Amino acid sequence: MQKFQVDSKCIGCGSCFLETTLLVEDSAGKAVPAAKGSISEAFLPKAKSIVAACPAKALSIVTTAAVDLKTLPNLLEKKLKAVTIPEIKLQDIKMDAHNYSLSCPYPRGENQYVYSSESKAFRAAENEFDRICYSQYRRFILDVFVQYREDKLRYYYTFDENSFWHKLNSQYEKILLEIVNEFEAATGGKKKLPEDFATFAEYPRGVANAEENDLYILKHFDEKSTCSGVMQDFNESKYHTRHSYIDMYADIDDMEVYAGESFWGNSKYEDRYCYCNVYKACEEYIKDLKDSINYVDVEEHPYDCLSNAIQNYKERVAVLIKQKVAELSKAIR
Repeated sequence: MQKFQVDSKCIGCGSCFLETTLLVEDSAGKAVPAAKGSISEAFLPKAKSIVAACPAKALSIVTTAAVDLKTLPNLLEKKLKAVTIPEIKLQDIKMDAHNYSLSCPYPRGENQYVYSSESKAFRAAENEFDRICYSQYRRFILDVFVQYREDKLRYYYTFDENSFWHKLNSQYEKILLEIVNEFEAATGGKKKLPEDFATFAEYPRGVANAEENDLYILKHFDEKSTCSGVMQDFNESKYHTRHSYIDMYADIDDMEVYAGESFWGNSKYEDRYCYCNVYKACEEYIKDLKDSINYVDVEEHPYDCLSNAIQNYKERVAVLIKQKVAELSKAIR
């Protein structure tokens, strides 16, 4: 049996896999031999011309002996069982709320000298801080949860080609395709394996739907989580009040403002006050809120959910491997 071989000199120009389905493009854009198919005698001249045309001289043709059919089932079982299903660690989905962005509207009314006293300007600053930021804690927390879900959990609760499950299934399918190739070469195409033999589509609970397996908690993480634990930690600090944030980070300024003319025609001026730098208070509030989000370890529930799903996947994979080996043994007999 003759096949293409590609070495590390491949530059990913793409010319070769446009010429034959026996070479395909990998995720890095470089050529790799297709899992299924070998170079036939009729195609050999064309294959040699493809090798000669490679600008990087990365292609060659190798000849491998067909395997003994009797050894194929054991070989298949060994290869399939050698695929590593990762053990997920808590650190793999650990949340760091500071990695996610939160924003609030810019304060209105800053630098407007319209208040008759410093205390009134302070209260106005405090009210504006409450309106745009302090009262919005639930929205902020849920926003972090949503960003975390998309960043850390989506990989596990989806089933597209970039998902955790698809990438594992693809490893098994690659092995099955190699065995199909070996089987066809050894039998000269006289025997056939089932059409779906190289298909490996296993999922937790057997369904590629987060609503019907252990992964629904990951998909709806923002809905299943609560703000109460975060705010309980946040409110334990005496500095986490509206008054404290404005007192520490906002500024009150004053200036004389023209107030018309006196009875005698003289210009009058009055002291007026304004507030500014309320946004500094907002930034500090958001930073402190993120600290509290990190403190409550919200990823523990998703971790338990994912661990159970992976364990179920492992059990189902073990059963499916036995079925594939049995199918191969039956076809050989």
